[in-house]
Amino acid sequence: MKTSLQALCKIMLLAVTFMLFCHTAAAYTTIESGDTIVIDEVIDDDVIVAGGTIIIDGTINGDVIVAGGTVKMNGNIDEDLIVAAGDVEINGKVGDDLRVASGTLTIYGEVGDDVISFAGETFLADVGYIGGDLSVGSGEIAIIGDVYGNVEASGKEINIEGNIGGDADLNAEKITISPEASIAGNLDYSSPSETNIEEGIVGNKIHYSEIEQHKDGGIVSSLLSGLVSYLGLVLIGLIGLAIWPEYLEDIAFRTSKSPGKAFLTGLLVLIVAGILAFLLFVTIIGIPLGLILLLTLVVMLYVARIIASIWVGHHLLGRMGKNTRTMNEMAFGLLVLLLVSAIPIIGGLVYLAATLIPFGNIYMTARN
Repeated sequence: MKTSLQALCKIMLLAVTFMLFCHTAAAYTTIESGDTIVIDEVIDDDVIVAGGTIIIDGTINGDVIVAGGTVKMNGNIDEDLIVAAGDVEINGKVGDDLRVASGTLTIYGEVGDDVISFAGETFLADVGYIGGDLSVGSGEIAIIGDVYGNVEASGKEINIEGNIGGDADLNAEKITISPEASIAGNLDYSSPSETNIEEGIVGNKIHYSEIEQHKDGGIVSSLLSGLVSYLGLVLIGLIGLAIWPEYLEDIAFRTSKSPGKAFLTGLLVLIVAGILAFLLFVTIIGIPLGLILLLTLVVMLYVARIIASIWVGHHLLGRMGKNTRTMNEMAFGLLVLLLVSAIPIIGGLVYLAATLIPFGNIYMTARN
């Protein structure tokens, strides 16, 4: 079935707000934010909830999006669970995927499909179970329970004592594989030194790659770099809102209007500007103009992301019934974009749309 570009762009924009998984027009049940929120009922709907401490003891027959300080999931979630929090503890059952950005993630319960974790510490307890693949980037990673699918893990320390049903791809300064562990498929690992692996633990081939040990520490450095980038974008956004508050808000609120046209315009302007910059660099006299053009282009792309984050934050917080200042919407929207961009394949497409659509609107506004 053919889909118009305009409809496709609308779908991608909704994904930026965590609502593009299967049903872009679905209505979410929103839970008002507060210091402590306890959900102990059966909800036959998708849920968005934000607060200080969030405890889910009930059953939610749908997707759940959570933002909070501490999140404890003791009940059952039928579909996906997406969390941005300081500490996350899964004691119940998640029927489909789990996606987490947090300080710590602890899984005592069951996840029916894939888990993607960006956390300071990720811990799968001996009673924990993951029915799909585990993709994790953390400072410390412990897999004591069972993972039915493949494991891709990068961190400072990785400890495996459980069972992995597929392949394992590990990258860390220190890797420990217990004699009680098992890896049904291949093991491909990178570390400063080889790990002692007893015979019979790995079902197929073992491949080791030596890496140099850096004091700044692999994934920890990457996570810190990501945090610095996020704070840098927030700072750029605050400066922009201080200088052009009405201008940025006006363009942000145009995001929902003709997104297909804005996307095509942004893509065309980006291509033409790139070609023009290349032609200017070919001629010696045009090099200064080429540098100015490239610098302007980079700045506008950053501004476009800020505009997209304002729209995302305003749209999502509006769904929660929250009226906040634009700077808060911008900061929250940037966090949402960061989490969504971590989703394989579709995350990159969503981030591209979230950049090109406001970029196109910037051009059309300037032209008019």
